[in-house]
Amino acid sequence: MRINPPDSYWKKDVSLFFSRKFALVLKFLYPIALIVPVAASGIPPQYGAAVVGIVALMAGTFGAGETLTTDINDGILVRLSLTPRSPYRIALEILLVNAVLDFLQLLPALLITYALHPTSLIWMLAATFGVFVTLFAANCIGIFIANFTTSPADVLLYATAILFPLIYLSGFFRNRHPTGTLATIRDFIPFSYMNDALGVVFGMAGGFTPAEIFVYPTIICIVVAAAVCLTAPRLLSPRL
Repeated sequence: MRINPPDSYWKKDVSLFFSRKFALVLKFLYPIALIVPVAASGIPPQYGAAVVGIVALMAGTFGAGETLTTDINDGILVRLSLTPRSPYRIALEILLVNAVLDFLQLLPALLITYALHPTSLIWMLAATFGVFVTLFAANCIGIFIANFTTSPADVLLYATAILFPLIYLSGFFRNRHPTGTLATIRDFIPFSYMNDALGVVFGMAGGFTPAEIFVYPTIICIVVAAAVCLTAPRLLSPRL
């Protein structure tokens, strides 16, 4: 694929994604290699949904955090701060573009999963949307982490410290839906809606309706994205 030299930061990410053919093939193959064997096995539904969710979280968080810290060390983000473009717009572009690219990576694996576990169209759409908003939220976390470190290795440490409690609270590895305070906390974590929809795809009873899966995580992600975009001046500032 022939791509013109990028004239903005988000186009750089698109160019790097599509221009290296071998790397592009690997990017599509690794989610398939991780997700499809699980989908084809007789694994309990909650664990099948959890595997898909964790792949999405890791891809979004580590991809954004490590890419940004590398560009910080290379001085790319500092040079961006000297341009007339709004840092908030740059951060929003990073979020949207990287979430879409991550989603494209996972989409073939999701389609194969739906073929192995056919369900109603509305639940497939809800699960697909849930994966996208999870990738969007994961990219928010990756950008947030990049505000506090210039080391790609530290991204793994910080992401683990943030994601593991959220994964537990989202109910990835529970046999039943939580009640009381845990249920209230779970409702504010966008990953939980994806996990619920994927659980339905794999054969579990859902705790949310498809409408809730479309509406609630969207609201949560808008709030989180706005908060992360407010950190854009720091993200583009020089680091010592």
